[in-house]
Amino acid sequence: MAQSQLDKQIEEGVETAAMVIGRFLSGAPLTDQPRAPGGLPRWQHVLLRLVLLAWAGWAAWMWWGVGNHQKVIWVSAGAAAVLIPVAIVVHIRGGARRQHMQTLVVPMSLALKEVIPAWDDAQRLKAVTIPLDRSFVKIALPDGWHGQDGHKDMLRDMVAARLGGRWQGEWNLKRHPFHVLFQPAKEKVVLEVPDRVDFFAPEVQEAIAKCAPGELVLGFDERKQALTKHMTGETPMWGLSVGSGGGKSSFLQMIITQLVAQRATVVGVDVKQSSISCFEGVQGVHLYTDPGNIGDMRAGVNWVAREVEARNYLKKKNPDKEFDRLTLILEEGNEFGDASKEWWNENKEKGEPAADPMWSDIASIMRMGRHVNVTIIGVFQDLRESAVGNRGLRNMFRLLMLGNFNANQWKMIVNTSPVPESVDKPGRMLVVEGNRRVWIQVPYASPEAFRDQAMKLRRERGYSTQDLYGGAPAKSKERLPSLLQVSTPLFTKDPVPVEGGAHPAPESEAVGADTTEQKRFVIEAGAYEEGEAAASDDSGPAALPAKEAEPSAPAQELLTLAEIARRFQEQGVEMNANTLRSHKSRKEDFPVGQMQDDGKELFTMAAIATYYDIRLDEEEDAEETEPHPAPGAEARPEESAA
Repeated sequence: MAQSQLDKQIEEGVETAAMVIGRFLSGAPLTDQPRAPGGLPRWQHVLLRLVLLAWAGWAAWMWWGVGNHQKVIWVSAGAAAVLIPVAIVVHIRGGARRQHMQTLVVPMSLALKEVIPAWDDAQRLKAVTIPLDRSFVKIALPDGWHGQDGHKDMLRDMVAARLGGRWQGEWNLKRHPFHVLFQPAKEKVVLEVPDRVDFFAPEVQEAIAKCAPGELVLGFDERKQALTKHMTGETPMWGLSVGSGGGKSSFLQMIITQLVAQRATVVGVDVKQSSISCFEGVQGVHLYTDPGNIGDMRAGVNWVAREVEARNYLKKKNPDKEFDRLTLILEEGNEFGDASKEWWNENKEKGEPAADPMWSDIASIMRMGRHVNVTIIGVFQDLRESAVGNRGLRNMFRLLMLGNFNANQWKMIVNTSPVPESVDKPGRMLVVEGNRRVWIQVPYASPEAFRDQAMKLRRERGYSTQDLYGGAPAKSKERLPSLLQVSTPLFTKDPVPVEGGAHPAPESEAVGADTTEQKRFVIEAGAYEEGEAAASDDSGPAALPAKEAEPSAPAQELLTLAEIARRFQEQGVEMNANTLRSHKSRKEDFPVGQMQDDGKELFTMAAIATYYDIRLDEEEDAEETEPHPAPGAEARPEESAA
């Protein structure tokens, strides 16, 4: 039976009513037009519609079922009085959200069409979440989306273009729901090590004052905070590999000043003569800085090694005994190592080992010193293994500081990757302790200021030698470099410059002048021997004119046989060191030398000259007898017989 027109209308009406009721109860728009972005969320629409429906049902029952018209009117009026202002406020506050949606979210969702073509506009709009404060952007992605064809970069660029600034994304493409969360990229705070730090600045002095015994301030790091390290525990030995101009001198001066503040004894070896010489005269600071007397430097190192030996013996007897700090500083270790090796090759006796034994003393200090509070700071321009005697000592410097270094030096000393870029600024050093790397700036002051501070600290805090069981080796008379010396050949009064082109002799040393004066050195800076004598006794001979003064003859200086032979050769006398050693071992009447603490036997030039009848004073009468000819000249009868 054919369906009538009325039945069709009824059926369509029922379907329309069902659709409207469904839209009404689900919170969807009642028409086919989509709701404008920025309105109330869907769940709020559902809640409001249910409240409205409940009110309508209650009002109908009260109006027609009960007949209480007045109650319906008063309740409706009260509800309207409350809800209308609320609705106005919500509408006004929703304006910002609607504008946010229309000006940012909707355009961004439309721009996703190229990146997410599988979704329609409604799905893309729903996929974009941006809060009003724009603190993040969250974009939902289809399952299986992997950002091919550069879509990841397109999304990031789109967000950056619409919101400005730099954004970083966190991608979730491994599990449902796929999405990407963009957040503003955090600006990296660039921390800079200070370009210059004043040692006497309040923050530096405050940091030093807080240091425990054995703890020292090295410098200030990129956080502008003091970096301190202990010369105890795992880092008692410090090694510096710093190129020229890297601030080694300032670092050592600062460290010595702090050691003085802690009542420590310091032994300094410095062939450069300028880094730590400002502390000359400070009590408890023993400096050996004359490159012409390498033996003195070696004696200083040997003394520290013997102190370690004595302290370990006492520590064994009394394990609870504590010792005051003793620190050995080796400045310009590369040059000192070369000079010491050369000295040993020239002065070693027959049968002694070819290797320089000085490194045995240093090895003993490094291995046995920590236990008895003896430490070493080694300063090198290049801390290669050969610079420390090829004895495996480089790895015992547990704390390393590098400055003005290159890639090869880093790989040789630290041997980690990547190689950090060196900052070539005076006082800028990289502290390496295990896997930790810290750039610092070394505090600076003038050498005079460091010396004054050290003298002040010694007066205020005192100094004790109760934990020293020997005395610091005496220093030899300072020797002048060859270009500053004037020598006088034997049997003549005419002074001539030494080979190599020394400065010409002054007028007082012209032909016919006093022979003693001819033998004196030309010193451009510093006092003559007469001045030194006068300082000790103003009433003594030094107070007399120079010619009448009793000078201390250079011949009285204690020297090795090799050095004596070399000096005679400079004066034109044929002299051989090997022959001297042979005569010393074979001739009973050979002069007896003076034994030193390190086992060396030293002689004076006067004794050797007398033995071979070599005149050191040209002014004496030349009545010559030759009981002993100069070695290498004419063999003695008994030698020929032998």
